Amino acid sequence: MQSRRKIMNSKGKGIITAVIVVLIALAAFCGFGYISQRMTASEGITYLDKKEYQKAYEQFDHAAGKFTLIFTKQKKDVLFYEGEALYQMGEYGKAIEIYDELIDHGESKAYSLKAYCLAQQKKLNKAIDVCDQGIKEHPDDGEIYCTKYAVLAKQEKYTQGLKVIERALKQKELENKKEVLFARISAYESRFDFDTAYRYAKAYVKAYPKDANGKKELTFLETR
Repeated sequence: MQSRRKIMNSKGKGIITAVIVVLIALAAFCGFGYISQRMTASEGITYLDKKEYQKAYEQFDHAAGKFTLIFTKQKKDVLFYEGEALYQMGEYGKAIEIYDELIDHGESKAYSLKAYCLAQQKKLNKAIDVCDQGIKEHPDDGEIYCTKYAVLAKQEKYTQGLKVIERALKQKELENKKEVLFARISAYESRFDFDTAYRYAKAYVKAYPKDANGKKELTFLETR
């Protein structure tokens, strides 16, 4: 009996040891993948800054393929960079595939970027649909409202676009509020309601006195 217990204990210890060895090896492999991914992505950013988009894409695509045990912030950033390189190359379909993957991981910004890709493909109604999906999933993200406004403005649907901006400003915990407030100025300008645009521009500059774009808009509207 004691001999059997010793054998079982020995087997148990052997299994535990094996599991520990596997975990250590996996952690080391993941760590190597993480570092390698960062270095490869860094090279991609260098190419992106130089506007060498094909080379940038190749580096980001290679980096995205590096094995990491979980979906890290670094992996997310790599995919956003990869999508940007594809967008700059005019590869909107491939960029959309990247943004779909990011959407699956809950990244709200990916909705806006996907919508812009669709807009470039002249699929404006589909771009609107993507924005609506994003707003439904992330009702407090002001950037998606601004993207929808931009697509509607491209269609010269300024009144409908203004309603989108007003809807955004009703959100109690609105993110990217600054961007939405600036879009509101543009919306009233597009409707040739320069008095209202001027009033909102003054309020914007008061709230964000260091914002150069706000000051520029206010100066423009003062000449109207």
